[in-house]
Amino acid sequence: MWQSLNNIICILCCMSTNGETDSINEEGPSSIQQQVYLTALRQRFITLAEAKVIAGRDASARMVVWRLARRGHLVRVREGLYAAVPPEHVGTDFEVDRYVLIDRAMGSKGALAFHSALELHGTAYSRFTTVYYIAEKMRRPFEFQDIAYRVVWSPGLFGTTTVQRDGIAVHVTDKERTLLDCIRRPDLCGGLEEYLKSVEGFTLLSPVRLMDYLERFGERNLYQRAGFILSVLREKIRVQDDLLEALRSRVGSTRCYLLPGGKGAGGRLVKEWNIFIPKNLPELMRFV
Repeated sequence: MWQSLNNIICILCCMSTNGETDSINEEGPSSIQQQVYLTALRQRFITLAEAKVIAGRDASARMVVWRLARRGHLVRVREGLYAAVPPEHVGTDFEVDRYVLIDRAMGSKGALAFHSALELHGTAYSRFTTVYYIAEKMRRPFEFQDIAYRVVWSPGLFGTTTVQRDGIAVHVTDKERTLLDCIRRPDLCGGLEEYLKSVEGFTLLSPVRLMDYLERFGERNLYQRAGFILSVLREKIRVQDDLLEALRSRVGSTRCYLLPGGKGAGGRLVKEWNIFIPKNLPELMRFV
């Protein structure tokens, strides 16, 4: 979809000679507007602060961005952030990459997580219209192009990696942290059935990383909940016996519930993990 910068430069040079309707700047192909636009194309997005570095003044940067947006070369995402529209898509309902957008909006100070991480790892059973991002600093939720963007506070940003989105690196929680995050917050991954159908694609998990992350979270019942989930999916995701034994050794005398807030909802006790599971779990597992 994204053309090479050399091709784009050629397009802009042609556009600059085609008159006011098609031109992105009346001053020619070496103009500040074209510099801003090319920078936005390289990054997929551009901030007003970045435009100011090119334009030299805040007022000039705002005018440049306004003109580019008016002609359809940029689209405003939120205050101070604009998405680049490739020349071949100007005038169309161009859809920006939701994952690059949130990572850019957050300055890469966090990672895509929960169901969004399942999607990026290619295992999500469904595709959601909400994008989840973890960060140590909270940000207000926002919407753009019918997609909701939600930042979830996280006390630590361990267990992250990057994936490539059309040449752009995007930060996301790795498979091991994603598995644990979704156990902790099943409401942010579509519920238990969606979770089970999605994480079965997480083959060859690292036992070392899983145990390290469990220790970092420091939640006693998370060992029990993770142990149960891994035990029921052990054949599908190739869970090692040593990992299950390590998790069993952490099971305490306090009973817990697989789903947060499960107390009072009933369920069946699995003694091996000292955990209450939903009565309909066997039925859900039939479709996993």
